[in-house]
Amino acid sequence: MPSSTRIFDQFLACPYSLDSLAGDRPHLAHNRCPLSKISLKRVSLVSGVLLTLIIVPVVHYHSPPILKPVYPDSGSANCTDVNHQETVAKRAHNATLGFGEIVYISMPDRSDRQDAMTLLSAYAGLKLKLIPGVFGTEISSKAIPDGVSPKTRPSELGCWRAHADAWRYLLESDMDTLLIFEDDLDWNPNLKKTLENLSLQMQNSKIRVDEPSDYERANAPYGLDWDVLYLGSCKESSNPDFRGVVQIWDDPDVPDVEIIKKTKLTYETLQNFGLSDEEIGQKRTLSPAYQTVCTTAYGITRRGAQRLLITMSYIGFHNAVDTDMSRIFREGGLRGYTLTPPAFSQFRVGGSRDTDNRDPGDPRLGDSITGRGNLHGYNKKLKGSVRWSMVEDLQFDNWAEYRRIKEARTANSVESW
Repeated sequence: MPSSTRIFDQFLACPYSLDSLAGDRPHLAHNRCPLSKISLKRVSLVSGVLLTLIIVPVVHYHSPPILKPVYPDSGSANCTDVNHQETVAKRAHNATLGFGEIVYISMPDRSDRQDAMTLLSAYAGLKLKLIPGVFGTEISSKAIPDGVSPKTRPSELGCWRAHADAWRYLLESDMDTLLIFEDDLDWNPNLKKTLENLSLQMQNSKIRVDEPSDYERANAPYGLDWDVLYLGSCKESSNPDFRGVVQIWDDPDVPDVEIIKKTKLTYETLQNFGLSDEEIGQKRTLSPAYQTVCTTAYGITRRGAQRLLITMSYIGFHNAVDTDMSRIFREGGLRGYTLTPPAFSQFRVGGSRDTDNRDPGDPRLGDSITGRGNLHGYNKKLKGSVRWSMVEDLQFDNWAEYRRIKEARTANSVESW
């Protein structure tokens, strides 16, 4: 076969037949072939081939490959080795808690919550990306999915759209997972250790339906066999037909049983797993997601993002985003796991500032807009609060430092300021 340069030169001399240029029909190579006798079809064919020969190598040369994080080659190490698993689990201590990225959803007018999330991320060593919330009244009627209930409030529709934007954000990236926060959450100061323990449990899962791939063992601290990993919900319960499908382990950062009892559904769920009151205050569980309330914090995989978008946008959407997601869990259209008690909880200050799904003046919120304020806020399902710790650690009395030094200099007969 002649080189592309030779073919091009021959074509300029006698653009008659691609076959003759390739040497398959040498008896035509000496023929004179004026352009007037060339069919447009043959010219188009030859032009296309020449463009391919000339352009494709250039494109190939100048198009860099997509770069992904480089992890240990699963073929060069035993991915079931304890040391390897511990190394993978330590990724829970990085700035994205072992996920591809962390995003948080916040309404454009809630600069107060965005300030809080920026503070929390800086204090805890996390990297967060803002996904802007959506005003439901601004969604085009053409973009509203089929099946939306007439009782769905515009704020609920906007909440759905913002979460759908987060799902789409993962699919438009080359990441395997994404962790999604809402902007009113709180967590225990030992969160990273909690998630490290969760990673070790999931790497040695007893409730998977299939074996993890080598890629998962090498790259995914929490595996990739799920669509949604529920890490922060208001209430949760398990499938009554599969209550034996649960993984249980000790965790020193589980809240006291009396705190858990305040959320009846969560308390009953742990009892249904066979835990006593003493154990409920000491152990954490992972089980297949079934009934979930709120979307405070959850992880998604690429397959999960696809399933969420197709079931809650492309096919239709029925109600609030957490209600619809819970429905699909119960129907079996999504595979998820729920962490109980959760690692994240909503932070409450009271009053209408607590939610963007109710309007100020709603009787369910009381008369106050600001409520107790951040300094007197609380969570319902955690042991401790990173928000409380942040306030305590960042409090500072500049003049107390000067007084201390002044007193020390005076006591040592050193000239005072």
